[in-house]
Amino acid sequence: MSSLLSVPPALFAALAVCVVPLVSRRIAHAIATVALSAVVAWALVVPEGTGTTVTFIGFELIVVNVDSFSRLMAIIFGAFGASAVGFAYFANASKRHLLWGLGYVTASLWTVMVGDWLGLIAGWEAMAIASTVFVWLSGGDAIRAGYRYALVHALGGSILLAGLLVHLAGVGVSPTALHFDGAGITGLDVTLAGFQFSLAALLAGIGIGINAAIIGFHSWLPDTYPRPHVATSVFLACYTTKTAVYAAYRAFPDGNLALAYMGGAMAIYGAAFALAQKDMRRLLSYHIQGQVGFMLVGIGVGSSLGIAGAFAHLFNHILYKGLLFMAAGIIIIKLGTEALDKYGAVGTSAPIALGAFLVGALSISGVPLFNGFVSKGLLKEAVTTEGLAILEWMLILGSIGTFASFIKFGYYAFLYGDPIEMPDADLGHTVVAGSVAASCVVLGVFYQPLFAILPFQDQWSLDPYTTGKLLDTATFAIGGLVVFVAGKPLFDRMHGGIDVNRAHDPLAFYGTRGLSGGLGRLYNGVDRRVVATGWQLVAVAQDPAPVIRQRLPAGWRPRYDSRLAAIPGKTGAKLGIGLTVYVATGVLLVFLGLTLGVQ
Repeated sequence: MSSLLSVPPALFAALAVCVVPLVSRRIAHAIATVALSAVVAWALVVPEGTGTTVTFIGFELIVVNVDSFSRLMAIIFGAFGASAVGFAYFANASKRHLLWGLGYVTASLWTVMVGDWLGLIAGWEAMAIASTVFVWLSGGDAIRAGYRYALVHALGGSILLAGLLVHLAGVGVSPTALHFDGAGITGLDVTLAGFQFSLAALLAGIGIGINAAIIGFHSWLPDTYPRPHVATSVFLACYTTKTAVYAAYRAFPDGNLALAYMGGAMAIYGAAFALAQKDMRRLLSYHIQGQVGFMLVGIGVGSSLGIAGAFAHLFNHILYKGLLFMAAGIIIIKLGTEALDKYGAVGTSAPIALGAFLVGALSISGVPLFNGFVSKGLLKEAVTTEGLAILEWMLILGSIGTFASFIKFGYYAFLYGDPIEMPDADLGHTVVAGSVAASCVVLGVFYQPLFAILPFQDQWSLDPYTTGKLLDTATFAIGGLVVFVAGKPLFDRMHGGIDVNRAHDPLAFYGTRGLSGGLGRLYNGVDRRVVATGWQLVAVAQDPAPVIRQRLPAGWRPRYDSRLAAIPGKTGAKLGIGLTVYVATGVLLVFLGLTLGVQ
C-alpha cells in the first residue's frame, strides 16, 4: 500500500483530461466518472505519510501528503466530482465543458494533497485559471462575471503569496521551510494601535479569505455562480471555497479567534442576503458564504472538536449544497427561468425535483436525520465548550436565517403563484440527484463512518442526538418560520438587496482608473522627455560646436571660433553622424568587454 503514496490522486483526473478530446461525449463522461471514483478508492486505502518529493527553485515540494485532513478532502472531492460529471452529462454539457471541469477538479485535488505551501499556491492559481475558463465557456453574462472572478482570485493569490514570502523571511530560507509543519503561518510581528499581530498571518488570512468569500471580499461568489451553465454551478459549489477552508486550517492549525468571529458574521450575513434574493442560484450562492462561515468558526476556535466539526460540515456541505444546485438546475432546465417568482407554483407536479430540494433544504437547515444536523451539532458543541457566548449567538442567528431563507425558497418555488405543470427530472438526473440525496440522509442517521475519518477522532466524542440538540433545532425552525412570515411583505418586494459591492466596486473602479490615468500621464511625460533628449543628442552628434562653445569660458570662445572657422569639420570635437555611430559602438564594445572581464 505504501506504493500508493507515489501516485498523486490528481493524476487520475489529469489522465481523464487527456482522454476526453479523443473519445465520444458519452465515453468521455464515463471515463471521467471512473477516474474520480478511482480517487475515492485511492483515498480510502492509501496509508498516511508523504510520497514523492521534488526540488523546485531550491525548495522541497511534497507531491503527496496523506493525513486525516487531506484524505477527507480527496474522498469528498472525488465522490462529488463524479456526481457532478453525471449531472453535467444529463444536462447536455459539452465535452469542452467536461474538459475544463475536470481541469478544475484536477487542480483542486493537487491543492489539497500536496504537503507544502509552494505546491499549494501553484494549485491555487491553477484552480483560478481553470475555473475562470470554465465560467467563460457559457458565454453571455458569464463572460463579464468571469473577468471579475479572475481579477478577484488573482488578487487573493497575490496577497497569499505575499504572506508566504513574509513567513519565509521570518523562518529563514531552507529546502523544507514551506512544509506544513503544524505551526501555521507566522512571521514579522507588528504592533499597531496597541494590537500585536503577525503580518504574514494577516496577509495569508486575507488571501485565503478572498477565496472563502469573507465579508467585503465575497461579491464575486453571488455574482459568478448564477451566470454559467447550471452544470458549471454544480461544480463551482464544491471546490473553491472548500479549498479555502482547508488552507485556513493549514495557516491557523491552532485556531484564530478573529477568524472565528469573521465566520460567525458570515453565517449571519450570508443567510440575511439569501433572504433578499429571488434568483435561485444567487440565493444558494449567498448560503455558500454563510455555511463556509460555520466552518471558519470551527477552525478559528481551534479545539479538536471545533476543527473536526469544521471538516465534518465541509464534507456534508458539499453534498447538500451540490444537491440544492442540482435541484435548482433541474427547475431552470425545465422552465428556462432563474427567478423564483416568475413561473408559478410547481407544487407536486415534479416530485423528484421537490424531493431533491427538500432533502437539501432540510440538510442545510440542520434538521435531525439529515447530515447537516450532525455537523452543526459538532460546531455548536465546540463553541459552547469554549464558553464563547457571543459566537454561539452568532451561529444561532445564522441557523434561524438559514431556516427562513429555505422556507422562502420552497414557498416561492413550489407554492407561490398560479399552479403550473413542470416536467419532472429525467431518469439520469433522478439517479444522480437521488444518490446525493441518499448520502445526505444516510450520513444523518449513520454518522459513525464520517466520524471515523474526521481529524482528531481519538480526542473527542459526541452524541448528536441529545434532547438539548433536538430542542435547539426546533427553536431554530420556529424562529425561521416567524422570520419568514413576519418578513414576507418585505421579501415580496426585495430583489437582491444592497450589498457591499455597491460601495467598494465604484471605489475600486474609479480608484483604479485614477491610478492608471496618473501612471499613464507620468509615462507620457517621461516618454516626451526621453524623446526630446534623444533628438537633442542626435543634434549634438551632428553639430557639436554650438554646445561646446556654450560650455567654454567666455575668454576662450573667440579662439575657439577662429579655430573652428579655420578648420571647419576637422576639429576633434565636431563629429559627423557616421563617426558618432562608430565611436558609440566602440564605447559599447569596451564596456561589454570590461563587464565580461569582471564576471
